[in-house]
Amino acid sequence: MVQWKGGVGKSTLAVHLAAALDAVLVDLEPWGGATTWWAGPHAASVWQAPGPAPVLQALRTGRTPRPRSGGAGRPPLVPSHEQLLTIFDGAPTEAAAWAWTPEGQPALMVPTPAGPRRLSDAIRDGLRQWATAWDCHVVVDTPGGHGPLADGAAAAADVVILPITLDQWSVPALWKFMATYASRVRCGLVVPNRVRDRVSDGQWAELLTSEGVIRPPFRLGPAVQEGELLHSASRPLTSGGTPGVSRAAVLDQIAAVAAAAAAAAAS
Repeated sequence: MVQWKGGVGKSTLAVHLAAALDAVLVDLEPWGGATTWWAGPHAASVWQAPGPAPVLQALRTGRTPRPRSGGAGRPPLVPSHEQLLTIFDGAPTEAAAWAWTPEGQPALMVPTPAGPRRLSDAIRDGLRQWATAWDCHVVVDTPGGHGPLADGAAAAADVVILPITLDQWSVPALWKFMATYASRVRCGLVVPNRVRDRVSDGQWAELLTSEGVIRPPFRLGPAVQEGELLHSASRPLTSGGTPGVSRAAVLDQIAAVAAAAAAAAAS
């Protein structure tokens, strides 16, 4: 899950897609948006759990992280952690340090069993290793914007899912991403998210479906409508008993996105 602009519902969609795909959810967003959705009132204790960030600990030891058990409609989770915030402040720590690459560019380095490696490269290889060990789909939530966590996840992914809102801020960010990452992405799935029944959304949707706007390796996926349920729910909509009409409609839309992502990965 990648998007250069925040506020498009990326983390919310990540949680629900992971549940729909019976996937492990890996939260690489330092503020832990997906972790908050997953943990609800217990989010602070998960995000501030004693010890290192689970992802950084796994990279350091070379071991596959053990996801927290989901249950009650929640996917298994490798949570975010407050330590992910500290690695970007420029001060060297045991978790990470900045170094200069041979090309003269700054790179965030993390300890691994093979020695210090670029964070983006370590994340890329780690995610591939973990997916093999877990033997299931993996959904990765990434920070909004551009950085080594998102770059590593995109490099590892069979499908990069790009949620967008249909407005003058999100769509141009999508174009920039597609132009920059076309050579780095195996397959990209653009998902109009939080779509509303208004004229401007229809105009942006019409533009996205115009010939040549979304080109390979990117494709346009199913849309997810704006809904009060996704804003007001205190836990994933996959939790609880048999869904009513409104909840079932949202879950059907998410299931369509999950099916499109799985089909894209298999193609």
